[in-house]
Amino acid sequence: MKEKQRNKLLKRRGALNKSYIRTRSALISKKVYSILERYAFTEVASYSPYNNEANPNIYLNFKVLYFPKIESFRDASMSFFSGTLAQSFNGIREPKIFKRKIFKKYIQAIIVPGVGFDERGFRIGYGAGFYDRFLKDSKALKIGVTFECCLVDRIQNEKNDIPVDFVVTEKREIYCKLRR
Repeated sequence: MKEKQRNKLLKRRGALNKSYIRTRSALISKKVYSILERYAFTEVASYSPYNNEANPNIYLNFKVLYFPKIESFRDASMSFFSGTLAQSFNGIREPKIFKRKIFKKYIQAIIVPGVGFDERGFRIGYGAGFYDRFLKDSKALKIGVTFECCLVDRIQNEKNDIPVDFVVTEKREIYCKLRR
């Protein structure tokens, strides 16, 4: 079921043109910035967009923004670093020249990518479990970003799935905790 839903959403997102992605990403980024500003967060982890993902970083001008780097594929583990981004596996941009690692307990907010989300905050990723493992036991505010066309009625969640607190699309901010 989840694999079928993932493939459908990837196809939908894959059909988006660059202009659509750029303009809608700007709207999403403004909303993300507004949430982060509301809470006065400065230690923020984000991601570098890949495969037609929304870019949440356009309006983020925080002193330090941290990006994920895969540490182990076998353990599905990653850490977040500030620094210069460069292409890594599959064309995903990761920190190449590390300036500073941030430990999970110091991250105040984490911007989470997804192939799709539902209004309860559950997500479908690429299926490897990197984000669910990282988000487990994290006290950070979790902000999922996606395009409105990748927001679905319900994602079948499993016990290891960690929902986000907000889902942000180009059209709205959804506070998910009220919907669970």
